[in-house]
Amino acid sequence: MNESDLNIIIGIAEIIFFVSMTVLAVYLIISLKKFLTSISKIEKEVIEITDRLAPVLTDMKFVTDDIREISNRAKYQYYRIEDVSDSVITKGQEVVTALDSIQYYSRNLLNNGLNFISAVSNGYRTFKSKLTDNTYHGNRI
Repeated sequence: MNESDLNIIIGIAEIIFFVSMTVLAVYLIISLKKFLTSISKIEKEVIEITDRLAPVLTDMKFVTDDIREISNRAKYQYYRIEDVSDSVITKGQEVVTALDSIQYYSRNLLNNGLNFISAVSNGYRTFKSKLTDNTYHGNRI
């Protein structure tokens, strides 16, 4: 397995990771928006019913307060999840940056190692060649 194969695998993994995170974040936001819309519609309907039913208004006040509290909690949870999804996206970008740095530095280390091995090998061949030439010329005299 060579460097380009590893780069391809890392690239595919990054693509899959970001596509998955994006789909998850979009699905989560859409679901929460639908949930908030449903809660808001329910709250509006309950308020309309209480306006029409004056004799039961005091009893319905408790219901609307509870629904308002649920709606506020849902909105609070929605904003928290939105913050978490932003945080996840930021962390994902940081992971990609770290992976890019690791890839860059590992590529440099690999290139330096290969250059070192090549230099030692060439030096050895040259040294061996000189010894062979000196031995050959030394035996001729």
